Amino acid sequence: MKSKIVKANILTLNCGSSSLKYKIIRMPDEECLVEGEAERVGIKTQGESLISHSVSGKTKIVKTELGNHSVALRKILALIKIDAQENKEITFDIFAHRYVHPGNFFAKPVKISKPVLKKLKETLSLAAIHNPITYGLIEFCYKEYRTVEQFAVFDTAFHRGIPPEFSTYALPVKISKKYGLKKIGFHGISHQYVTEEACRFLKRNIKFQKVISCHLGTGGSSVCAINRGKSVNTSMGFTPLEGLVMNTRCGDLDLGIIFYIMSKERFSPVETENILNKKSGILGIFSSSSDLRDVVDNIGADPRAKIAFDMYARRVKAYIGFYALILKKTDILVFTDSLGVGMPLLRESICDNMAFLGISLDREKNKTYRNGICELSSAQAQTKILVVPTNEELMIARETYKELIKK
Repeated sequence: MKSKIVKANILTLNCGSSSLKYKIIRMPDEECLVEGEAERVGIKTQGESLISHSVSGKTKIVKTELGNHSVALRKILALIKIDAQENKEITFDIFAHRYVHPGNFFAKPVKISKPVLKKLKETLSLAAIHNPITYGLIEFCYKEYRTVEQFAVFDTAFHRGIPPEFSTYALPVKISKKYGLKKIGFHGISHQYVTEEACRFLKRNIKFQKVISCHLGTGGSSVCAINRGKSVNTSMGFTPLEGLVMNTRCGDLDLGIIFYIMSKERFSPVETENILNKKSGILGIFSSSSDLRDVVDNIGADPRAKIAFDMYARRVKAYIGFYALILKKTDILVFTDSLGVGMPLLRESICDNMAFLGISLDREKNKTYRNGICELSSAQAQTKILVVPTNEELMIARETYKELIKK
């Protein structure tokens, strides 16, 4: 006897520091019913706060005050309610949240309950930019929509299998064990999605592929080494601060600099963390902007812009080289997220002089790329180079659905 197929409309919520992406995805057929993004949430900018809301290919822009993420969600839900009056199929049964850092509490998606909320509350400082925002939305949904099930899908889960030789820090074992100090890794939802989609696009079995995934965003960025569909190493560490140069994060740094600054400037740990997380990276070097796209626009006019761009690209190159050695052979190199997809110059700079690793970019294909999944490797390349736009919301829905049908 065939088992009954469980159907569910999942409202995915993906918080950024000043944004909220959302989709209603009908599972298991993965049809997107509604999608949109609230932009400039909780910040003051020259541009207006707005919600871009799309249904059936039609998009409307709603300019409105968005004081915080809960306000943004209320307004998004009001838009969905209007849509539901016109189309009864537009509804949702489940909330599914992207949660950045659950510490050592959770290794897979979890249904929200009071005990789970209590544990998540203990993790707020682990990803100071994202966790408090997402926790606030989960708490809001738990109070306002008590009859709607909620799940949290964790950015760290994909990296849980990283071998100890790559996840262990060279610290006293007693301290590491007491505080759970090890490489956690982030952007796992994105790295998992683009790896699966790249293998599907190339019609290759993921169990036999070695992949390097470059998630390069206007906020956070990371590189991940993936073997047989499993993460074996990633550039971010116990927190999202380790690894690449990012928009406002410094990435890898001589730790002695931290102690030197603290002693000279009399900074507290909180002040120092604020500098490393929010005032460094591209912003620290270039100063005029934290966005690499603005850096590129000023390369000819400002020498600091060229330094910032070169530092960013070379740090990515260094991790690709390191991971190519770990994997011994790289079958696929993936570029994703806003910078990875939208900046041909960045891809060209990263891939330049990498032919000895089998990485060779077709410059013409790279320049003329527009959208969607596309191969950009040259004819002589041993490694397939792909651009794969990420879809974290779909991955969140997939992982939530897996938990749902286990019940």
